[in-house]
Amino acid sequence: MTKMKTSIDFVSISLMETQFPTLMSYLFPGLQHDDWVECQSGIKGFDRQYTNDKVRFHFADNSKTQLLVLSGSACRYLETGNWSWQLFFEKVFNCKTTGVATYFRIKRLDIAIDERGSSIQLKPNTVDRYLKQGIFTSRATRILFLNEKKIASRCSTGISCYIGQRSSKAYIFIYDKGLEQGMDADRWYRTEVRLRDPLAVEMVEYIVCDHRLFGISVAEYLQKRMQFRSPTSTIKEVRRRPLVKWYGKYLDGITACELSCR
Repeated sequence: MTKMKTSIDFVSISLMETQFPTLMSYLFPGLQHDDWVECQSGIKGFDRQYTNDKVRFHFADNSKTQLLVLSGSACRYLETGNWSWQLFFEKVFNCKTTGVATYFRIKRLDIAIDERGSSIQLKPNTVDRYLKQGIFTSRATRILFLNEKKIASRCSTGISCYIGQRSSKAYIFIYDKGLEQGMDADRWYRTEVRLRDPLAVEMVEYIVCDHRLFGISVAEYLQKRMQFRSPTSTIKEVRRRPLVKWYGKYLDGITACELSCR
């Protein structure tokens, strides 16, 4: 039995002509004002940051631009309360009309599709197997497999698969999330869709329009970007072959998923 879940796992938004107190009160009214500290940024082009150890606003001393960064842990932290991604992105889209900022740019959006259980279908070796059989098709021109390790422990986190170039506007990343977290292998795999502007904006527009479209839009994106074709089809031209049944069910599962904490 396998359980599937979709979630937002990384957000990066640049907001111009604004200041931290205004943004914090506008975007995160439920967070405590006295929990924030100022420290060094660590991101090129920014000197300092305000953070509550989860949410981070990066800024430069000579600029009125704020870079909001929400890591995976920050996303999960926000979702513990009465959080709505739909309302959050609506506020981002309305920041100009409300006078909070003169301009915004959604620089990056990561979407995670998690599979947990004993019958996980989509793994890096799945891509490798179909690729070797000549029945994997994709819009991407490059696939990279890496045997990744943690520097501190030198422990392997398994084989990771990158479909598309990591410097591009969009690519797919497949890896053993459980092994990365120190759990047993082959129990929790994650497929990440990593989008940059303008593709990130297009996905956010689905969320703002109707959160129920989120799973549909993610499934449609994956189907366009990678296809696992039927090995039993008699059609010679591989791109004309139908999708293998398990991949169709995988996409249907994503379609049925609702965005965590709407």
